[in-house]
Amino acid sequence: MVARKPVTVLVREKIVCPYCGNQEEFYEVAENALMVVHYLQNEDGTFVPLDESMEAGAVKFFCGRCQADLSHLRDRL
Repeated sequence: MVARKPVTVLVREKIVCPYCGNQEEFYEVAENALMVVHYLQNEDGTFVPLDESMEAGAVKFFCGRCQADLSHLRDRL
């Protein structure tokens, strides 16, 4: 008989909006965000992005249906 290691299955609880019951549509808003994109221009005049960087202040998490502020649930992402 071969000893087997126990299998661990991670189960995450879904986030549900306490105001409207939504559990599918959410969005984040970064306040005071600064996004910098460096481009290289090709011979034909088109651009290719080389690098992107973003610095953001506070990030808020909202329900996509009723727009309730759910930032207190963001740490579960």
